[in-house]
Amino acid sequence: TEASLLRMLKGSPDVYLSGPIRKYITDKGGRFHLRWGCREILYDKAANAETYVKGLAMSKATDKKVVQADAYVAACDVPGIKRLLPSSWREMKFFNNIYALVGVPVVTVQLRYNGWVTELQDLERSRQLRRALGLDNLLYTPDADFSCFADLALTSPEDYYREGQGSLLQCVLTPGDPYMPLPNDEIIRRVAKQVLALFPSSQGLEVIWSSVVKIGQSLYREGPGKNPSRPDQKTPVKNFFLAGSYTKQDYIDSMEGATLSGRQASA
Repeated sequence: TEASLLRMLKGSPDVYLSGPIRKYITDKGGRFHLRWGCREILYDKAANAETYVKGLAMSKATDKKVVQADAYVAACDVPGIKRLLPSSWREMKFFNNIYALVGVPVVTVQLRYNGWVTELQDLERSRQLRRALGLDNLLYTPDADFSCFADLALTSPEDYYREGQGSLLQCVLTPGDPYMPLPNDEIIRRVAKQVLALFPSSQGLEVIWSSVVKIGQSLYREGPGKNPSRPDQKTPVKNFFLAGSYTKQDYIDSMEGATLSGRQASA
């Protein structure tokens, strides 16, 4: 194929993305306060009428505390930032625009096969399990309900290749509205049927394991007129910043877009 090559992490994000970031921060003396929920943004106005954040009201079970910092970054998805922002901040157009963005359901389906689904050159080789074969790329199609997909056994082999097993297709259905009420078995049946339509050469391969994960609201629903509602990382509140793939950045609403937004927030 002459398509662009989009590389993925060679293994799980915890090992190859968030793990190294966490280590970098802790090696420099940073700390992570896990399982603490932010209940309220505490804010005030300076003498020049500028709004600033003075702390975050946090809680974990029955424990409560106020965390203070020089700067605050809210790295959230669309539903999360809507829950976090003080209602009075909607008086500022910058923040009120965010509420025009709506989170959509996302369904992620993983299908493990007893052969190599995306191996198009040699049917016989697609049936052997001694060596991983197929398209080592993040793939997109307009001809299925899943917007993008990849064979994780090829793209991220460190954690997802299994000796004696074949492709592990991960298919992301978004918007996933029609699939949310369906039982997992029906979702798997429909997705497997669409995989076969995309790769007729996989006829005869069997799904030997499957997984379905449903998220009620995740990515924002794209559509005409929505892009101007995406906020910059810098906000009218002088020490409060935003990050997340829904914010303004040049990539799609995705993990890569979220990473880029974080870089822009730190600039």
